[in-house]
Amino acid sequence: MTALPPIAPSGTPRWRLPDSARSPHPAAVLSGFIVAGFGIALTQGGASAVIQDQVRTLDTSVDMIGYTIMAYALGVVVGAPLLMVGLAGWGRRRLLIAMSAAFVVTSALTALAPNVGTLLVVRFLAGLPHGALLGTAAYVGMLAVGRERRGTAIAVIMYGLTAATIVGVPAMQWGSEAFGWRATYWAVAAVGLLGLVLIWAFTPRVPGTRGTTFVGELSALRGRALWMSVLTIVTGFAGLGAVQSYMVPLLEETNGFRPTAVTVTLALFGIGMTVGAAVGGALTNRSTLLAARVGLFGLASSLLLLGLLGRTGWPTVVLLVALGAFVQVFSQSAQTRLMDVIHASPSLGAALSHSALNAATVLGSGLGAVLIALGLGYLAPAWLALVGAIVAIVLVMGAGFRDVDPAR
Repeated sequence: MTALPPIAPSGTPRWRLPDSARSPHPAAVLSGFIVAGFGIALTQGGASAVIQDQVRTLDTSVDMIGYTIMAYALGVVVGAPLLMVGLAGWGRRRLLIAMSAAFVVTSALTALAPNVGTLLVVRFLAGLPHGALLGTAAYVGMLAVGRERRGTAIAVIMYGLTAATIVGVPAMQWGSEAFGWRATYWAVAAVGLLGLVLIWAFTPRVPGTRGTTFVGELSALRGRALWMSVLTIVTGFAGLGAVQSYMVPLLEETNGFRPTAVTVTLALFGIGMTVGAAVGGALTNRSTLLAARVGLFGLASSLLLLGLLGRTGWPTVVLLVALGAFVQVFSQSAQTRLMDVIHASPSLGAALSHSALNAATVLGSGLGAVLIALGLGYLAPAWLALVGAIVAIVLVMGAGFRDVDPAR
């Protein structure tokens, strides 16, 4: 049952709240979030797809570009909790519009970066609105479809991210070869602008957290259950950051794939993520604990086999697809878990999940860059990620995750 407000408060200027947002339809509300998610997946996932062209045009190395990927993730880690706590009193519509506008601007600045040093700074700034945008979208999406289907709401929004991995990220890889990586980030800015328009057109007014102070909002970030969940997410998702960040050189240099085969592989990886999002949403509606266990055991198995068979050509592709699927199963449980744990401020919980996910990317891609710089090859990050997945499994099987009544 939807919990969205049916109308705008009287006296709201029409330009600030169009008719389409006055009596919102859940599908229309979610459409803007899907496009926003598509754009965010392009700017983050596409970084690994254009890495080879950036190395050439910026006269740098793969491990240095890896640090720019890490800088984006670090921006998410910092921005998600600070923006959600600092702007807790903002209406959710206003916050979504502001974060979407910031996404468009930073995407354009990425395209204009003249050197790798500037790119490092810009990518950190680009990561700041990521968690607040997707976290708020997850909360409003949950209101749109009803709290009892919150796993489905998150999965639908994630379809924008997974669609980007099927179509957008391979297109960025192809576009970087054909037109240069800067052109691909101008395309990302255009997608972000479309998302901004849809959010403006369809998102209704949803109040923020009223009557709370900055310190009061920070008090929501307490408790053993919360931080055990965050630790589980960070260790479990290190595999995605460690492997996905260097997927293109793994395929091209370790397995000898040509760019067209890499494009196909990236699309297949996205299909795996889409299937995982659908399965994860259904499992999460039943039990966050069940979805977490399925996702993590599958993730660990995929990483183990990737470490053993990652030089064998097309079997490597199959394992990458499986990795994408199981990562998404775990993703649905992770986001829902934090929304349930921080039940007084679920949008903060959803944003914090993105902070934790990107802390994992910082950990995975950063340590992966170190291993590559030491000459250990592009499979070394998979073994590193396996260790993290095993730690996450131990936490989930112990006290890391528990099902929480979302209506409490």
